[in-house]
Amino acid sequence: GTAPRTRLPLAARPCGGGRPPAADLGCGAAMVGGGPRPAGRECELFNEEVFSELRRNAQVPHDFANDGWDLDKLVHGGGKGGSLMARVGSSYMIKELSKGDHASLLKVASSYGQHVRSGETLLCPIYLHFREASTGRFFFAMRNSIGTGPFAKLYDLKGCADDKTLEEDGEPIKAVHKRVWNVGMWCRKTSWSKERRVYYDGKVQARRCEIPLAPEQRSQCLTSMERDTAWLAQNRLMDYSLLVAVKTGPGLGSADSGGSGFSGHQPMLYKSSEGQDMAVFVSIIDFLQRWTMGKRMARCVKFSECNKATVPPRTYARRFNRHFAARLVELRGGAGAATAPSPPPKAVARPAGESWDEVPSEDRMVSRPIPVEETLAPLAALKIPGAQQPVISGFKLLSL
Repeated sequence: GTAPRTRLPLAARPCGGGRPPAADLGCGAAMVGGGPRPAGRECELFNEEVFSELRRNAQVPHDFANDGWDLDKLVHGGGKGGSLMARVGSSYMIKELSKGDHASLLKVASSYGQHVRSGETLLCPIYLHFREASTGRFFFAMRNSIGTGPFAKLYDLKGCADDKTLEEDGEPIKAVHKRVWNVGMWCRKTSWSKERRVYYDGKVQARRCEIPLAPEQRSQCLTSMERDTAWLAQNRLMDYSLLVAVKTGPGLGSADSGGSGFSGHQPMLYKSSEGQDMAVFVSIIDFLQRWTMGKRMARCVKFSECNKATVPPRTYARRFNRHFAARLVELRGGAGAATAPSPPPKAVARPAGESWDEVPSEDRMVSRPIPVEETLAPLAALKIPGAQQPVISGFKLLSL
């Protein structure tokens, strides 16, 4: 069926979606104010009954995205997709959605709401999903789970060749990709610019980085991660990242992050072996990519790429858990945690629109090297109008 939508009029109700005012729901002082009207514009809200409840549970005002940002002043987020985004103060972020990510969020919103309410989670909190009426563009609003910089280290980690360093010692690292048309970058490193070398060194560092945590913190983090990735795999979602931010210095605490408690992405605090105050923030982000036919084709085209991100959801989840089980390490040398452990996470929510029995067998595959013949088989029968023969013959690419 069609996902529930709410057309937001000029005088919107505080909780949207036809719900009664916040005062009638016992929302408390934090919930007083107008309803969602992002950037002061007329918008269509999606699954508002789910996200309004998440806002109430997190004590987020329903009008949190009404001002403090401008739709005409979005900036690039820095990823390969080039999504536009804006900050709302230091606590929230607005991000533009592709049509595919919009459709994915429509599909999983109800299951997502159940999942994040029923146990500890590392998934970035989402509080609003909307379409701006005059332009038809789709957006969602989320918690800024790592607070503001500067950061000693800021990583975007997938457990594969796409890992990268975003910031080091307070200095942002510009992404300089080695695209196929940049022939010089492929031939020799001597032709690389300084920015490319810094970016490459950051990628190498990100692949090898270890994140020290106290034993109970590490256990919490990995248990929540396993629960989250099980939900993501059930809903056929992949290509997500673990955002890891490290801060150092005195006076670090929950005020540096957007939430309270482990499920609110409170920083994990500890003292290093040198006695320095440390704070580690972790959050799973960019988790709306579904495993589609396009992803299957991309996997075939990238058959020669080692440790790629484009793999089926269950394979992706297993690799993700295995990688961070190795990279989240226990503190050594007398260092200790400054926070108490949280309760164990609860069961994973049901997947959106499918059961375990409906999961394709390709996602149940064990981790193993995939022969070239098997990898390219889906392309072997592909024909393009006007071509004299199939795209792939004898597993060699032909020029058409």
